[in-house]
Amino acid sequence: MTILTRRSVLRSSLGFAAAGTVARPYVANAAATTAEVWAAQGFAKQEDTAFIKLVADYEKASGNKIDYSLIPFAPLRQKEVSAIQSGVVPDVMFTADLEFAPLYSWDDKLLDVSDIVEPLKKDFAPIAVESCYLYNNATKRRSYYMVPTLVTGWPFHIWGSLVEKAGYKISDLPKTWDAFLDFFMPVQDSLRKQGMRKIYAYGYQLTANGVDPIATYNAFLIAYGGKDLVTPDGRLHTDDPQVRAAAAKALERLTTPFKEGYVPPSCLNWNDADDNNAFHSKLMVMDFDGTISTEVAIYDKKEDYNDIVTMGQGVPEIHGAAERAERVSEKRARPLHGADPRNRQERPVLAQGRPAPQGVHRVDPARSEHADLRGL
Repeated sequence: MTILTRRSVLRSSLGFAAAGTVARPYVANAAATTAEVWAAQGFAKQEDTAFIKLVADYEKASGNKIDYSLIPFAPLRQKEVSAIQSGVVPDVMFTADLEFAPLYSWDDKLLDVSDIVEPLKKDFAPIAVESCYLYNNATKRRSYYMVPTLVTGWPFHIWGSLVEKAGYKISDLPKTWDAFLDFFMPVQDSLRKQGMRKIYAYGYQLTANGVDPIATYNAFLIAYGGKDLVTPDGRLHTDDPQVRAAAAKALERLTTPFKEGYVPPSCLNWNDADDNNAFHSKLMVMDFDGTISTEVAIYDKKEDYNDIVTMGQGVPEIHGAAERAERVSEKRARPLHGADPRNRQERPVLAQGRPAPQGVHRVDPARSEHADLRGL
């Protein structure tokens, strides 16, 4: 693995991560260099094909070489944490966890990439840029620690044929949040009466594993009026009566169906992809899961693919990528690396393969305090 030592070359690498959403990548005036990149494997082969083409286009335009690895996102998350803890990191990583960048930018583990983001801000939705603006507890200020590359939502995924088998129609679905959610319980009851003894209404992620549970809860929290739990100025509002009421209501609405038998008991042990697999096996009628990975994973199975009704009542999410640079301290030079769009650090470049708001950042594996990075 080649450690990038020139800021100009680093900018070129980060420009590659943003190349999919803006114009041609920034190409530095420097000797050809190889950068190691960890990217999330797509749920459909077309995603990987598009990424490989992006790499090829960048290599042709820049003269640089990208040594990439496509890794399933759950193992990628574990690999990234281990890499930062050991200090042996790639040059670029696609973030695979919502908390990754915020935590590591707070701990001064990611490189400030403002010089990459600032010229491109006009090309991105405000939420994508804002999600990359993270707080560094060492410098006591916010800055850009990720370059946005992708954006996603948190939609509902529904088996249309199961709704019809239960005696209902998709057109019967209510237009308000609570009524919409309640619609699926009688659907389960009807299907159970028809002999489908192991069918459930919901595929809620009620586990402590992975990204999906907190993203699901966040969506419910916002739906019940808790969007100001943390305001744009970075302040926490756990004393706000409206936020407290929304937090309690979100917990109630997610856990009550589970206690009443409308969510698979196995959900307590699920990881991020397990609800997708359970939905594909028609264990539940409706799943609430980020991105359209549920659909694209069975794109070649046209009958099932066309049977899924995708409804966008979810909330957006941002992710990013990180890059490694070299920073000079008072005593020695040390390589830097980065992480996610919410909170980045100065070291390798991180990014994520699923459709979601993403960015680029850097982290420092040479600093002793970086060996104590917390897990995700």
